Amino acid sequence: MTLLTEFSTLLGLVVAGVVVVMLVVGGFLEILNARHPERRIQKDRINRRKWKELRQAPVSIVTLSACFAFGLFAQQQGWALVPLELSWWSGPLMLLVSVVLYDAWFYWVHRLLHSRPFYRFHALHHKSVAPTVWSNHHESFMEALLNQAYYALIVFILPIPWQVLILQKLYDQVSGMLGHAGFEHFASPAGRAPWPLASTVFHDQHHGAFRFNYGHTFSLWDRWMGTLHPRYDVILKSFEPGGEGADRPTKASEGR
Repeated sequence: MTLLTEFSTLLGLVVAGVVVVMLVVGGFLEILNARHPERRIQKDRINRRKWKELRQAPVSIVTLSACFAFGLFAQQQGWALVPLELSWWSGPLMLLVSVVLYDAWFYWVHRLLHSRPFYRFHALHHKSVAPTVWSNHHESFMEALLNQAYYALIVFILPIPWQVLILQKLYDQVSGMLGHAGFEHFASPAGRAPWPLASTVFHDQHHGAFRFNYGHTFSLWDRWMGTLHPRYDVILKSFEPGGEGADRPTKASEGR
């Protein structure tokens, strides 16, 4: 009972943290989007059911929190690898390695979810053809479990300090909501070739065109596997300072 009580307490703290991040980031992006309507990516589509998407958020949040809490708890109980002592080099190194590994995990799980046997677990998420910041948690239990199981398993593979794991999860939550925001506010050359980072346009195109852009943080897997939207770099560039993205219609479905 002691272990169960300790895990339940940790799970409650993680759930509370995720909810706070969701509300703060969601509120910030809602205000930013309202102030800059010209930054809308899919100007021909508006999601009029975005608030209804929050009905599924408790399932998603509890599932991802349970996976993350288990990883932390396994470390705490000595069941996992002994983490490296946090230092100026171990923290950044472990964060970089884990983010790269998670991007590979996310890409291939995402491809799996688009396969015929598994798509029924992903279909709910794709009801948001024009995603909003709240679409991040509009997913089924199985999708959330497959995506977030990484955090329950990585502590058995990588000696990552718990502080770094928390930082990565915070980044994961914020970037996930930003990727679904539907408005491109932070376009830069770092998000297109030859640089590896993704962007809000990147994931928005996945929702609009469905069969492109499966990655999370990086566009590398999509470039290597031939699943990058053919107009991704061009459209992202148009949203950069001096581009045309704010002045012309932009259809994420181009290239379907």
